[in-house]
Amino acid sequence: MKLKRILAAAIVATMTLGLFTLSSANAAGTYSISCKNDAYGVQLGGDYLDVSYVYNSANRGANGAPTISEQYLMMEFDEVYVGNDCLYAGAADTNGSAVVAGDVARLAVNAIVGAVNNRIDNAYASAENSASATGLSFTTQSDGISMAANRIVGGLSIWADYGSSSFGNTQAFTNARIDSMKYDGDSRAYSVGVDKTIGKALIGLVISNVDADLKTNFNDGTYKQNIDTFGVYLAYKTGRIQVDLGMGQGSSDIDTTRRDLGNDLIIVGKTTADIEYSNARIAANFTVGKFSFVPSATYKTMSMDVKAFTDVRPDDTTALAVGDSLLFGTGNATLTTTDDLIAARANESTEVGVALRIAANLGRLTPYLEGSFVSEDTTSAVFNTELATDGLEELAVSKYSSSVRVGGGVNFILGSFVKGGIRAGTVNSRDDWEENYVSGSIALGF
Repeated sequence: MKLKRILAAAIVATMTLGLFTLSSANAAGTYSISCKNDAYGVQLGGDYLDVSYVYNSANRGANGAPTISEQYLMMEFDEVYVGNDCLYAGAADTNGSAVVAGDVARLAVNAIVGAVNNRIDNAYASAENSASATGLSFTTQSDGISMAANRIVGGLSIWADYGSSSFGNTQAFTNARIDSMKYDGDSRAYSVGVDKTIGKALIGLVISNVDADLKTNFNDGTYKQNIDTFGVYLAYKTGRIQVDLGMGQGSSDIDTTRRDLGNDLIIVGKTTADIEYSNARIAANFTVGKFSFVPSATYKTMSMDVKAFTDVRPDDTTALAVGDSLLFGTGNATLTTTDDLIAARANESTEVGVALRIAANLGRLTPYLEGSFVSEDTTSAVFNTELATDGLEELAVSKYSSSVRVGGGVNFILGSFVKGGIRAGTVNSRDDWEENYVSGSIALGF
């Protein structure tokens, strides 16, 4: 009977140890106290790892007071006060702006420049009364529609464009303690512009808005950014060559959240960013019978300077009682936390691409196929390093250098005043990245 009791106790102890180990890898700290509780000041440094203590009430003296014999070095006895997650967090202890802002800049410049390119193509298509001139523009937008009212007042045209996209970093992800850049999201963009044709030239003004909404798995948080820009564009087309240029600037609001791995409460950050962008495109048109071949080269860049801000950690208002001697020594009990100061960060994304479109002019319908290669220089993500090793190798930051786009569509003419098209494609060979797009446009001429 005694042997059975011993075996039962051993089984219970083993299961308890296993559950504790699992909890320490995935849940909040042992006592649900912030990773930045002021009891340690800016803890998780040398003093925290070497000399901090936790009390174990099971070894208390007869009068209930803590004794020296019940003090344990946290690391020596693996009784980390706030739990292993605070020590092992790298990406999980990083504000989302340091990881995703570069990619958001890339998505934004593609959406804004894509809308302007659509407008330029449609404007020349309207002038030429030819469906083949409304070709595919280089944009990440999907489910989009553009409309134009041409030459309504003094030769001016007013146009609008709307689209959305979905995207994400595809690095492997298990939980927030195991470092990864995994995130996904979607964005919505609209542009409104006014322009005027002067001979073979087109000059215009455009106002754009891009709204990005991301789920940042790597820190169990969110990243929301709203970008407003205004810009100018100029295009010129001869019989064979088309050239267009554009530039603009604006501002942005950014809101972030992430989880405090010590107490499971939400850390909130808010900041702004200054935006600048520019773009250029040149294309040539060669016709052989009913087929046209349009090689082109594009350049576009956006800089997004994120201003310094504070990540606000909630105080530990429910995790413990002030003066709890089981958790703190005399005089250092506190419920307050230290906020995180996030440094200013410059982000930039530049893309240079070459493409070839092959179209077949079938009268009112012009189907086409297109492929492009894009070389890219986007500001790399960064995240904090672990303060203690958990035996798991941190994943390398994704390095984006190039991508290949393959797509196609069909342009159409409906009567004398309505032209448009639908198109779809996919972005391939961009490391740790997934992106597909489908969009449509319509131009109304008067």
